[in-house]
Amino acid sequence: MLPSELDHGVAERQAVTAQQRRPKNAEEEFLRLTQGRLRMPPHPEWQTDDLFDWTADPFKDRNWQFQHHTLRWLDAPRYLAQQGDQAARNFWVNAVRSWSSSNLPPESATSPWAWKDMADGTRAIVLALGVGIVPDDETWFVPALQAHRDYLLDEKNIVKKNHAMHQLTGLLVVSAALRDDHAATVARDRLAKLFESVFDTEGTNDEGSLGYHQLNLTWWTTVWKRVSAEGLTVPEDAQVRLRRAAETLAQLAQPDGHLPQIGDTKRDVPLGAFGPPTEWVRSRGQRGSRPSAIAKVFRRGYISSRSGWDWPRGVDHSHMLVRFGPDYQSHSHQDRGSVHLYTQGRPWLVDSGFLNYQSSDPFRRFTLSRDAHNLAFVEGLQVDPRSHVELLRSHITAQAHDFLLWDKGYDGLKLTRRVTYFVDPDFWVVYDHADSQSAVHLGHRWLVDVGLRVRLHDRGYVLRDRRASAYMHWLGRTRPKLTLHRASPDSHEGWIATKWNHKEPGSMITANVTARSPRLVMLFAGTYSGPLSIVHSDVTSDGRVEVEAARGSKRWLVQISDPDIAVTQLHRDE
Repeated sequence: MLPSELDHGVAERQAVTAQQRRPKNAEEEFLRLTQGRLRMPPHPEWQTDDLFDWTADPFKDRNWQFQHHTLRWLDAPRYLAQQGDQAARNFWVNAVRSWSSSNLPPESATSPWAWKDMADGTRAIVLALGVGIVPDDETWFVPALQAHRDYLLDEKNIVKKNHAMHQLTGLLVVSAALRDDHAATVARDRLAKLFESVFDTEGTNDEGSLGYHQLNLTWWTTVWKRVSAEGLTVPEDAQVRLRRAAETLAQLAQPDGHLPQIGDTKRDVPLGAFGPPTEWVRSRGQRGSRPSAIAKVFRRGYISSRSGWDWPRGVDHSHMLVRFGPDYQSHSHQDRGSVHLYTQGRPWLVDSGFLNYQSSDPFRRFTLSRDAHNLAFVEGLQVDPRSHVELLRSHITAQAHDFLLWDKGYDGLKLTRRVTYFVDPDFWVVYDHADSQSAVHLGHRWLVDVGLRVRLHDRGYVLRDRRASAYMHWLGRTRPKLTLHRASPDSHEGWIATKWNHKEPGSMITANVTARSPRLVMLFAGTYSGPLSIVHSDVTSDGRVEVEAARGSKRWLVQISDPDIAVTQLHRDE
């Protein structure tokens, strides 16, 4: 087969993303390449005499090497070549020829990144989109396409989760270019099977990361467009699951329309436009339709709870996200049991975020660990970081959203966390209990967001920014030992990753108590409708909690026992 005998229609049918259809600033990007300057965000620009050095690693970064071998950076010259630019055509052909001579066959590749994970599938699409610009005398080109098809057709080369999706999508597109209907059908069938596990029937993704939930929603929407473009059947439930995935994402998003940094999620990632519920959140209630639930539990390990969806409170609504369940070991962190709290237009208690993919980076390792999340712990006892955190009970009413978790990481004691949001008083109580036969040291840690000032008060801390404040109160007769650690160069604690390879200072608050079957009970309250004052609080020896609180002219008596909750609004003279 000659290049002219390939299916040139693939170049149009499969250019389904905005970057593939019309790369942004294509002329400028191509000029930069001709000057030996390669820019692959989020990395710095690489200035070199040889863009086609396939063993290059200028920034000692796994992701950079991966991107280099995907050849996605050839989209600009490929697009210009399709518009008739001969210099761009020559550049594209020379680049792909150089890569092929250095890395084919796969077993003789000069770089381990040439055929690693999903670089192969992504590159297969890049090559297939260029079928119309390769002359017939470039006899190496069709064998290069066939090598990608054959490699991706071999199931032993396919990895897991979204990386497998990218590989199988590459198989689909390169097979279409080669007019190989059988291989394209195999790709479609394997994609359909993989999709069944990616989003469950509730629309929840399997990677333990909100950023990757959104990415998978985008990617799989594109996958089914590619399948349909080749005249192949899209699974009947694909659109249903994608719609539910969008609804789930709207529930998990903060009221300001950004995603909490759960797992490998970049800071301040805006919610995408995937349908009416996400459009409601993105537009602050101006478009779309309001999601149905105020609080919801998702089987794959997310609890979402909020004060409401209505406006004008809007972005100032209170929102909580709690993790639970098994360890997914993909883009998740060791955050099961962690609590994220947002109110008054910003996050307050967060985790340490996402820095990069470098497994050797000490701060990357820290962000993955339990120590980087808002978790309870028992000092001096070994904990299994991959242990299951089971949701024992959930109870959602108009008065309160109440959840009980069991952290199974410790042998010899039962560590539970009860998280309750009280709707009308607009505050949370986080109640940790280590059920032990002897005295143990129970602690819990809280990571305070970037840009907040932290000041000690008699029962906890006041957190402030320029427009709002929030309060952390530890309840009961005995005040736990409280420690504030502000981010410093000699420790990872308190730092929050906000950009690729960039972190900013926050604060880490730790509370500790030593006792037989110790308890730590923390109340967190914002000041949206005025400061909350604690009139009285008590944690009894048998574990019952009672809080009398006031906000403006309103007063409440909150009582927590096992398994009950009571919220009573008091009159002023009570």
